[in-house]
Amino acid sequence: MREKRKEAKDIITIYSNKKECCGCTACMSICPKQAITMQPDEDGFVYPTVNDDLCVECGLCRKVCAFQNVPVTPNVPLATYAAINRNQSVLAASASGGVFAALALIIFEKNGVIFGCAFNNNMEPEHICVDNPTNIKNLQGSKYVQSSINVTYADAKLYLEQGRVVLYTGTPCQIAGLKSYLSKDYENLITADIICHGVPSATFFKGYINHLESKLKGKVIDFKFRDKSNGWGLIGKAVYEKNGAVRQEFIAPITSYYYSYFLKGDIYRENCYECKYASANRQGDFTMGDYWGIEKAHPEIETRNGVSVLLVNSAKGMALIERLGNNLDLTKSTFEQAREQNGQLRQPTAKSYKREAILKTWREGGFQAVADGFYKSNKKQLMRFRIKMLVLQPVKQWMRKG
Repeated sequence: MREKRKEAKDIITIYSNKKECCGCTACMSICPKQAITMQPDEDGFVYPTVNDDLCVECGLCRKVCAFQNVPVTPNVPLATYAAINRNQSVLAASASGGVFAALALIIFEKNGVIFGCAFNNNMEPEHICVDNPTNIKNLQGSKYVQSSINVTYADAKLYLEQGRVVLYTGTPCQIAGLKSYLSKDYENLITADIICHGVPSATFFKGYINHLESKLKGKVIDFKFRDKSNGWGLIGKAVYEKNGAVRQEFIAPITSYYYSYFLKGDIYRENCYECKYASANRQGDFTMGDYWGIEKAHPEIETRNGVSVLLVNSAKGMALIERLGNNLDLTKSTFEQAREQNGQLRQPTAKSYKREAILKTWREGGFQAVADGFYKSNKKQLMRFRIKMLVLQPVKQWMRKG
């Protein structure tokens, strides 16, 4: 005889409103029966789905949710620095000042492992584990899209239990999710969160990659949101294969619907607009990001190749500062200076009035409809940009010859 199906009141409800879920996957990771999977909604954002045939109603999934249940601890960073990596090749490969690479070097010296976000072969962002310096480049650079945690919370716990040093990097909500999943502090765990503006869905980003491939008539094999070929800034770069050759296309925000909508906060996850971690109350031992406004705060610092802001938020982090100083030029700063032009250290991004219209266009017509709408509404700005580039290119060539 088949077991009587559970009553509706008995089915576990992990969230009742999308604003209550950050998609960190702690609930999925903690489930002893693997009854939870992360499924995309109509806009591509993943949310936990419970298979009530497997669920035993233990309630761990609800208890582990840091976003709903764990209040942020009021604090102010113990120290704030402007940071620049001394290794020029490392600096060039980094989005800003190369703090992550310097921190990774310390972890590898301790025979540790590092978890962070990388693009897989299908250009999907996912958290992976790296155990050697050769592969660290996969984790470098900004990824302006929500990554899949997969089973890395469980993998990190396994390494920690084995006594290995673990560096786990991610958005503040991902770090909070990890800590809640682990349920205790490990002396051999180092965490670093990024100054996060908010995250678009991986599905929306994949649509943009498809758009680029159609436009470039090639296969995109890498995407850098922050390329430094012409200095520190917001120029992206698509690396693609075409006719057997690897080529590259530089991308200014005004020419990219995805990049432009991201920078304006138009396509983030619902909870991002009410994120409790967008404040001084950081989740990681370290916080890393661009030191926007450095020219005003520290005019003595050379900024062409990028400068990071580094917040040290714990005693564990302070213990590593001297060793970080072996590879970083560290200039003491203040949190007040750092957050002046880093708004997410004060408050979350305001919800865009364009968000619903953009996502509705995407739901109904896919990436092509979004692209067409963007380029039509920005026709004049794009024309001015192209004229500017046509004028500047001969000037740059002349200056190089000179």
